[in-house]
Amino acid sequence: MQWDERRLKILEELKSKGINPYPQKYEITHTITQIKELVKNKNDKPHEPFMFNISTAGRVANIRIHGKASFVDIFDEGERLQLYLRVNELKEKYDDFFKYIDRGDIIGVKGDLFYTMKGELTLLVKDYTLLSKALLEPPDWTKLSPEFRYAHRYVDFLYNDIARKAMEIRFNTIKEIRQYLYSKGFMEVETPILQPVYGGALAKPFKTHINYLNEDWYLRISLELYLKRFIVGGFDKVFEIGKVFRNEDADVTHNPEFTMLELYWAYADYNDIMNLTEDMLRVVSKNVIGDTKIRYTLLDRQVEIDLGSPFRRISMYDSLSEALGKNVENMTDEELKSLLDKYNLKPRGNMYSRGLMIEKLFDKLVTPNLIQPTFITDYPIETTPLCKPHRSKPGLVERFELYIGGMELANAYTELNDPVLQDQLFKQEQEMFRRGDEEAHPYDVDFVRAISYGMPPTGGLGIGIDRFVMLLTNNYSIKEVIPFPIISAKIIQEDS
Repeated sequence: MQWDERRLKILEELKSKGINPYPQKYEITHTITQIKELVKNKNDKPHEPFMFNISTAGRVANIRIHGKASFVDIFDEGERLQLYLRVNELKEKYDDFFKYIDRGDIIGVKGDLFYTMKGELTLLVKDYTLLSKALLEPPDWTKLSPEFRYAHRYVDFLYNDIARKAMEIRFNTIKEIRQYLYSKGFMEVETPILQPVYGGALAKPFKTHINYLNEDWYLRISLELYLKRFIVGGFDKVFEIGKVFRNEDADVTHNPEFTMLELYWAYADYNDIMNLTEDMLRVVSKNVIGDTKIRYTLLDRQVEIDLGSPFRRISMYDSLSEALGKNVENMTDEELKSLLDKYNLKPRGNMYSRGLMIEKLFDKLVTPNLIQPTFITDYPIETTPLCKPHRSKPGLVERFELYIGGMELANAYTELNDPVLQDQLFKQEQEMFRRGDEEAHPYDVDFVRAISYGMPPTGGLGIGIDRFVMLLTNNYSIKEVIPFPIISAKIIQEDS
């Protein structure tokens, strides 16, 4: 590791003087955040201390030396506090401060609060303690590349208020989703991350080896199949917020490791789930950012997304018909294939079934234009092996996806609970895998066994937490809202 040579020499000198530059603990009376909260309504006279013997801590940001009196800024938890240092108070420790303390060091300070003539809240320092000597100079974060920021997020969070705020919104969003679901009677449960059979989505898995069993297992690509086992086991309203892993490309809306909310509700269908989803996103947005209107920047323009108005609901067939200017149900398979060829598209697994061709054309022609919240309903049966057939539309399933800002945010079904049909659909997926579809769903014998004991009618939902946070924070890239996104290990480990 290439440390700053000057700082390293300071470290050695401090140790030679018997000063521990990394003490075990420091007693504080107030954090900087608590100080700001306590004084926000005070209007004390300038230069007259009004709170005494305050002890706090933070990281040194700016040092402004003015002879025998100087100002220093420290910050912690995103809040800044000005310090006032003078020889009369610190004696010989005054010069030592500027000899041994640098930007980026963490210090503890004790003193009295007052306001300057300009109204700046300031701590008159009576004593200070070095708590952690930084051996690297803080960078100018405005000049950092995205790759550096993603690889070294601790620096990003320290010096980039926008990145820090995005994380606060992310974790508040997760908290509010939990609170909402608790209020609706849902129980939070856990499912295994390592699974002998991956399933619940159409994706490539990460594979690992269990030495104890001498078996290949997988990181989960979805939470679905084990959550449904809870439904079979008599837990009627369950949810989990957890990491899932898909061994696929990374782009502005995809990361191989991401966070999902999945919930399952016994005796409900996809209409109930649609209503729940709309209400939940509205409530969470209001609680997290204080509004149901979101200003979101697309590549070519800024839009205002309205979560407060009723979400549009339209079937996949009708939405594609609108985009084409003709009724897609009246188009022949050859016409659909010609359209795919026109846009240089191929359906999943190169399987040119009618339903998969319609799905692919929808992704191309409709998805980018779904800016305001829109539920796309009633998908072709070929698109998923886990959804119940539509009660009145042969060839379709009771599925919806929610689109906002031109991206898919949620996926939901009236869940398939017929074990015989589930067996058939899994076998069809196996045939698609043999024909080259690497994302086809594997056959899960134990899951079929589970629903064979009887699974009640159930509605299920999956929401991509990261994409929802992208909307709430006005971020176009998913990497901006994931604390530690996937990036090359060479970048992370290289010595800067």
